[in-house]
Amino acid sequence: MALWDFGETFRTIATIEPDSPDTRLNEGVVAPDGSFWVGTMENNIGPDDRPRDISRDAGRIYRVDTAGIVEALSADRFGITNTMVWTADDAFITADTTKNQIFRYRWDRVQSRITDRRLFFAGFPRGLPDGSCMDAEGYVWNCRVAGGGCLVRISPDGVLDKVVELPCSWPTSCAFGGENFDILFVTSARFTMSERHLRANPQEGGLFAVHAGVRGTPTKRFG
Repeated sequence: MALWDFGETFRTIATIEPDSPDTRLNEGVVAPDGSFWVGTMENNIGPDDRPRDISRDAGRIYRVDTAGIVEALSADRFGITNTMVWTADDAFITADTTKNQIFRYRWDRVQSRITDRRLFFAGFPRGLPDGSCMDAEGYVWNCRVAGGGCLVRISPDGVLDKVVELPCSWPTSCAFGGENFDILFVTSARFTMSERHLRANPQEGGLFAVHAGVRGTPTKRFG
């Protein structure tokens, strides 16, 4: 993990799983307490940048504080760590992309632990869960990667509220922005796609703006 400002050099403050060369980082978000949470996974990118299969649940979730101290938040393992959202009642919502499941944990701020994992949202038939964010009403917006081609809005009790179609097949993450935090910016990927598909679908890998009809809230800053 490194800190970086435009025009300056990278300053590494922490290394995650230094003794596991076959894993890599995936999702990372600043938590409400100002720490940085990041998940790992088995490396699925070969030296030639081509995708390779994931063979095991190697991922874990870690917390990095401003001093660069790294601590594992749970013993639970993930295939692909994705989605990091915190609710007003100290719950933590996260996904395992490989299992098409989103979980809800209880977050203990004092002990820096996440416990009592429960299924929050699962089985949606389009794509798989990637990155997410939360709106001001406490609903989770989740990008459906791997062919899903849409966003889903999930209620605080884990019920599908709406589906928003996107002009890409692999949306990867989303965040509210704009002067009034009422525009949902969505990133997307071109990973695994053939040149033939990309010629026919040049919008893949684009950045999109969605007028979601609801506002978000500012994200937290490290420290």
